[in-house]
Amino acid sequence: MQTAPPQIKQQSFVAKKEWVFYLSAIFFYTMMTGIVGSYRQSYLINVLHLTEDQTSDYNTLLSVAGFVMSFFYAMIIDNHKIGKKGKFVPIINLVAIPMGIVTVLMFYTPSSLTGVLLAIYLITVGLLHGACCSFGNAINLVSFVMTPNNEERDKVISFKSISSAVGNSAPLVVTLVLGLIIDKVSPDNPNKEYLGYVISAALISVIGTFITLFGMRMVKERIEYTQEKKNPVEGFLDVIKNKYAWIVIISETLKNFRLIANYMGVFLAAALLGGTDKFLLFGLPTGIGTAVGMLVINFLLKKFNAKVLYIASGIYSLLVNIGAFAIGYAYFQNESSVLQILFIAFLFLIGLQFGASNLLPSMFQADVLESLELQTNGKRLDAALPFVIGVGTMITGTLAGRWSPKILYGESSIIQYIQPTDAVPEPEQTMQTKIMMLFFYTIFHGIMMFLAGVPFLFYHLTGKTKEDIHEKVLEQRKNNI
Repeated sequence: MQTAPPQIKQQSFVAKKEWVFYLSAIFFYTMMTGIVGSYRQSYLINVLHLTEDQTSDYNTLLSVAGFVMSFFYAMIIDNHKIGKKGKFVPIINLVAIPMGIVTVLMFYTPSSLTGVLLAIYLITVGLLHGACCSFGNAINLVSFVMTPNNEERDKVISFKSISSAVGNSAPLVVTLVLGLIIDKVSPDNPNKEYLGYVISAALISVIGTFITLFGMRMVKERIEYTQEKKNPVEGFLDVIKNKYAWIVIISETLKNFRLIANYMGVFLAAALLGGTDKFLLFGLPTGIGTAVGMLVINFLLKKFNAKVLYIASGIYSLLVNIGAFAIGYAYFQNESSVLQILFIAFLFLIGLQFGASNLLPSMFQADVLESLELQTNGKRLDAALPFVIGVGTMITGTLAGRWSPKILYGESSIIQYIQPTDAVPEPEQTMQTKIMMLFFYTIFHGIMMFLAGVPFLFYHLTGKTKEDIHEKVLEQRKNNI
């Protein structure tokens, strides 16, 4: 690995072939995480028929236990030995196969398990999946260290985020197609939803594991930094002392409440369209909008800084989600194809905002990492920063995971979603239920994205300040070699 001195910092380091392989690895890896994010909760509720209390307790336990374990994962990652392939690529190579296996297990439960044994199995598999995700996140951290050129780094992060967004939505297509095939072959099979999940997970995992391993063979890390062993507590304290990190921490903590909105998506699709496999019709326009949104953000970054764009995207999100709710509400009152098309169009517009909320925080974190590197005289706190951010997101994520099932279904729930049973696999939902799911899926999401932008009114790691820090970091790396 080599470090670019300041006079050649605008040099291009990442070859086209490396771009293709890295983005392919990101796409297929994210497909594995995407199918779990999209369908795991509906699997617990619609297939395993867990009660709202069981689902709530499960989500809470995994969130808290996963966060505690992530402390040790961060220690391992930040102190991982830097070899010929760098720091992060070897970690991805080690975790790819376990990730593929655990992804399938997230949708497979032996029928003989009940009671305590079922709980132990679900929790164990969930914790293993969390561990794989923690180490697998190294595939995203690679984008921070593929080039010492700041502009090229932002470009890598941008296209990584686009590939990740498309990969996250791709399982919706796979699940829909397999669902249609299963419905054609065995229309009366009561386990159609389960078969759709487990077969999709198996197919995605096999292909995803292979492409991830193959793609990362061509990726290089080019940032040189000290291999000195770090005291993890000192690293966390360094992050806490950084004023720029606090802006990101507060913003991400608030933004994570949108998990309540995301939770409702697959159930809203089932209520409106007749099945969870139809979630594609929600996810696809949003996913396309996300990819387009990232391209738009890349263009706008030439004229505006990331801070301004992130604040503006929060305001835009609130307005467009209110519009989507109005269209959806009108459709419930007077169903028409025109309103359906308009609602899908608004899902695309909502996706444009996802482009900002998915891309810009990665850029903020990359900039904060450089300010931390300067602050600590060469320490790369690649895992410590996400861990400290994770303190806030763990709290809001735990609350969201605990509250979401209780908001959705059960006797005292707000939405009163009717849970499927073996006798009635596709129950009809009331109008009030549909409207409330629509509210949480749209307006609630817009409110949280607006609030996530507010802390950036006080963020000043932009423009000349950002460039000055980058210049000093380049010089510091050169001196530390």
